[in-house]
Amino acid sequence: MNWKTIVPLVVALGLGGIAAKVGKDMMAKGRQGAVTTIKVAAAKEDLSPGAMIKETDVVLRELPAEAVSHNTFANLADLVGRVVTAQVNKGQPVLETMLAPKGALGGAQAMVPEGMRAVSLEVNEFSGVAGLLTPGSHVDIVQTIRGKDDSSAMAKTIVENLTVIAVGRRMSTAAPIPGQDGESAVSRSVTLLATAEQAEAIDLASHTGNPRLVLRNGMDGKVTGGKGVTVAELRGTETLVETQGTKPETVETTKVEPVKAASPDYRDVEVIRAGASTSVRVNVPSGDAVAGTHEKLLGTLPKD
Repeated sequence: MNWKTIVPLVVALGLGGIAAKVGKDMMAKGRQGAVTTIKVAAAKEDLSPGAMIKETDVVLRELPAEAVSHNTFANLADLVGRVVTAQVNKGQPVLETMLAPKGALGGAQAMVPEGMRAVSLEVNEFSGVAGLLTPGSHVDIVQTIRGKDDSSAMAKTIVENLTVIAVGRRMSTAAPIPGQDGESAVSRSVTLLATAEQAEAIDLASHTGNPRLVLRNGMDGKVTGGKGVTVAELRGTETLVETQGTKPETVETTKVEPVKAASPDYRDVEVIRAGASTSVRVNVPSGDAVAGTHEKLLGTLPKD
């Protein structure tokens, strides 16, 4: 066989073997690095808080196993009839923490934790933070308490750190669409989560004045128990305020007696001798009235 034919054939076989080896190694490496996926239940459409899940609301999705939480569901039947308590977006896996306890009914009641109450408060553009509130916001309530007159009025924070669960009839965090379902850009009511005692304070405030919502940072859970501010404090004047367990301060006053006019220390006495009348000035102790018998008076007259 001609060497010119053998040499190219050997070279071709060698290159082919090398290519096969490289390809095999790459395929093996690819199999070792393959991502393991599992199927979990996810929302087929957006689900709003309070919605009861139907079979058509969820679908199974394949997700990387390392990215899946242990609170997910692999069976769609486990979700049917459950109520969501948080906004679930389309394609998002449904977690156990997003659901109300089994057996809970749909609607706003599923969002009220045990021992808490949902109370609605009428608001406007000013008392409702200019329509900037969204479900999930945290607010305080400030009320102006009026006394017998304007000078005794006080503004005080009556309850603190309440969670907004609904603005109008909207319980989801999605932005409202003006005009849809009768919802306006600025809602006229806000529903808050409160204890029974806080709900009583809110109801009393709404009947005795115009309570105002104050938006706070969602991470700020500190309850300060505001002492309130009075009109006198705004004016910079001091007032006497009686506090529980202490007596009000007293102001010492000095009684000023009226000044009496000093009595003159002399008297003019008319003396008649032998038909002639003369006037004689008689010294009298200060403040004493001229009184007594004629003999006493003569005793004060100068002798001739």
